[in-house]
Amino acid sequence: MSVLNKVESGYLQLMRILVLALATVVLVGVVLLGVNAVSDYNAKPAPVSEAIDIKASAFKLDDEAAEGASDDAAKPHPGAAKLEAALADVINKHGKALLGASFQFDKAEVHELVIGALEDPDQGESFLTSQTAYLDQVLGRADVAKQAKTSEAFYAIVNKVFVDYHMAYATEKERISNEKDEAKLDASGKRSGVYISLYMIAALFSAFIMLVMLIVQIRIERSIRVMSEANARA
Repeated sequence: MSVLNKVESGYLQLMRILVLALATVVLVGVVLLGVNAVSDYNAKPAPVSEAIDIKASAFKLDDEAAEGASDDAAKPHPGAAKLEAALADVINKHGKALLGASFQFDKAEVHELVIGALEDPDQGESFLTSQTAYLDQVLGRADVAKQAKTSEAFYAIVNKVFVDYHMAYATEKERISNEKDEAKLDASGKRSGVYISLYMIAALFSAFIMLVMLIVQIRIERSIRVMSEANARA
């Protein structure tokens, strides 16, 4: 009988150790889920850079004819004159370098283009500034210079640069908008996942309490057995 008591006592001791280890694992799980839930609850959309950088190396030449510039008058706009002058300076710089010192471009020819961009809520001054830099880089390429041997070819390339940049800019704006929407959805999904985490925390914590109660019962059982054995020996 003494051997059986020792074996039973050994099993109770082993069970106590296993339950204690399991309870520890459950408690760690509760803490980790709690930390993750707090992090997800405070989740914010990931930052999305709004910088638009369109490489001049992406510009491709073709045989499109130049479109005629409009001379229609447009109402004055703050900052328009400075932007028109900057754009005209780039065209004049490369026009003189490629076609000769007699080349002359009047900034009035880009007035309508500048005003249209300034009045467009999706473009504005930043669009014109980056477009001017893009045009400068494209016209500075050796392969482009080889194609601009006449004024007609030069203006055709300039107009194509404007068209291509407008399309590339719109594509980049759409990409940025889509990335922002995805970031908002991701943050919203994380916040929604907090409720699932809370349910899991509650379930795991309940299991932890049950395991603790089981440990207490095992200790009581062992204490009773020790007392019984002591009484029997007495």
